[in-house]
Amino acid sequence: MKTRCHNCGATASLDLLVSTNAAGRAFAAAFNVPSPLAPMMLKYLGLFRPVNRELAFARATTLLSELTPFINAGKLTFDRQTTEAPIAAWSWAINQVLAARDTGTLKVPMTNHNYLYRIVQGYDHRKHSTEGDEAAKAWSGSVTSNATIMLNGLRKPVFAGKNQQETYDIVMQDQMPGESADETYERIKDKY
Repeated sequence: MKTRCHNCGATASLDLLVSTNAAGRAFAAAFNVPSPLAPMMLKYLGLFRPVNRELAFARATTLLSELTPFINAGKLTFDRQTTEAPIAAWSWAINQVLAARDTGTLKVPMTNHNYLYRIVQGYDHRKHSTEGDEAAKAWSGSVTSNATIMLNGLRKPVFAGKNQQETYDIVMQDQMPGESADETYERIKDKY
């Protein structure tokens, strides 16, 4: 994958990009969230991209560093309220924000996380956990005969004898450059 230097405009490989300070911090922050949320976080970060410009790595790092402590703690403190915020709540809330963007009810670019935080505060596991929150189910690690995992928006059965998280980890470890998670799953599923 090629990228362009923000200072001189030179084109270089992704390895060079990761070695720059801001880019390295952004990638490190992105990998500090639970794996099912990582793809969703990338879509969410796109909501902060200025019109006609790219989102700067320093800004992406700042945005992620504001969220990851809450996500990893499983609690959100916002507007003088502390709310339980499991991974299912974050997954559901990010999907709600993205849906608002898709329907045109969300003004982009966003400037802060307040809208997301309010949605997380409104999460009720009794009502919202059945609304297709596959990322949280994949993270839960339960083993059932009909357990599934979401890969690139497609539901796939877990590998035999594995739970959702183990299946997800196997797919991510075997993924080749330029290959989607679904393509990796299809390529390796016969081994398992």
